Amino acid sequence: MGIEQKLRHLQDLGNNFGWRIQWIPWQGQGRVEKVYNTWLSLMTGLGGAVLFLVSCFLVLTQRAHVSVLGVGVLGLMVAVLGRLYAARYRQAAWIKVAARCDDIEIRKARLPHQGAKLRYVWVFRLLCRFNHEGQEFTVTPMSSRAGFESEDAANTYLHERIAEDGSCTLWINPDNPFESVFDKKMVI
Repeated sequence: MGIEQKLRHLQDLGNNFGWRIQWIPWQGQGRVEKVYNTWLSLMTGLGGAVLFLVSCFLVLTQRAHVSVLGVGVLGLMVAVLGRLYAARYRQAAWIKVAARCDDIEIRKARLPHQGAKLRYVWVFRLLCRFNHEGQEFTVTPMSSRAGFESEDAANTYLHERIAEDGSCTLWINPDNPFESVFDKKMVI
């Protein structure tokens, strides 16, 4: 098993840990799922991160005044703008399709450790089907929503966007319909 297949195997384990609905990968068999970047988003991301880290280092080692942190914050803003651009560019040609939601799973998930207090959010996974160019696809779409404060909030969100008969809206990549997003395109 090559490195890429091992990485993909680890991704599948992480994506499916604790879920009843198993993740349907949008990349080809054995290929690593990765965040899409353009040369511009790579440069803004790297440049913004470097500006932030250098400014923090200079302030912490007392080689510069605290005002240098403003440059670091500007660097972070540049990095975020690069991600926003990449997401918009990537999904520009995606199309809206009518789909049917066959299954919904909502569960509590722990956020990465944030200080002394553990924080939890409610997340969901959907199993949806749709037809595109005469072929039926079954997908587990991504979502533009990262999490909810309560299970009720997650249920309310889903019930407002999925009809009683299961019909819903997905945005799909017409070149790879397995790459899909529920309800609204991703922002970042």
